[in-house]
Amino acid sequence: MKTSSVFAAVAVVCASFAWAGKDAVVSSEADGGGSTGTTVRDMRIHSHNDYAQKRPFWGAYEADADSIEADVFLVDGDLLVAHSRKGLKRENTLRRLYLEPLREVMRKNGGRARANGKPLQLVIDLKSGKSALDVLLTIIEQEGFRECFDIGKNPSAVKLSVGGGISGIKDFLSYPDFVFFSVPSSRKIDDCQYKRVSWISDYARIYTKWRSGAMAECDKKKIRAAAARAHAKGVPYRLWGFPDHKEAWELTFELGLDYINTDHPAVAASFLRGDGARVNH
Repeated sequence: MKTSSVFAAVAVVCASFAWAGKDAVVSSEADGGGSTGTTVRDMRIHSHNDYAQKRPFWGAYEADADSIEADVFLVDGDLLVAHSRKGLKRENTLRRLYLEPLREVMRKNGGRARANGKPLQLVIDLKSGKSALDVLLTIIEQEGFRECFDIGKNPSAVKLSVGGGISGIKDFLSYPDFVFFSVPSSRKIDDCQYKRVSWISDYARIYTKWRSGAMAECDKKKIRAAAARAHAKGVPYRLWGFPDHKEAWELTFELGLDYINTDHPAVAASFLRGDGARVNH
């Protein structure tokens, strides 16, 4: 291995520790990990477009995904889940597919998102902008769902992240303290606002057109720099629109990303466990 490659690998490992903190997974012969030396395999799984799964919410939850995403549209005063307006169905409400299941598991687990205390994030992509957020907050407050998200009172609750059509929202701190915001790296916000940022989320094609094989070093450098800037603000970094297969998942470690962005949460979880599961792509 070239010296420059060694330094790059070390830098990525250090960045992983800097962000992951106590959540980093270290495996070595000394602790029974069966590997030579020390390896860091800390990575979160984000179930992208989760509503397209055969079992929305439940499949990703049972796969131990760390973050679950739903796109929502405001339709006649209610929030419907779909990728586009063409896919809207009256029965597919955010309430039925996500809020009620979350409340069910929270109560079953004694007020925790997961029985083992592992954190969980629900990402709501607001296709109808600020008006959809206003309705979401009304539903949460008036229909008894605040207990699911109020991490100020209960650190084991679900972290609520909203994104999409939020460019018109200027002051994150004016919203209830259980609401966090997903923003792109291009958005300029004051440092004080970062305490309410859930993650920096960028479109992968801004940095690379890579699909498989060797990624250009210049592209790697751009992505690593973007991840480092997010980590310097104290927030995780995620790419969406990134290829969704084992080769890409391996690359997420090297690039300093904090989430595998996937439509295959169960297979991604198997990959992280080292079970050798594959994705057809």
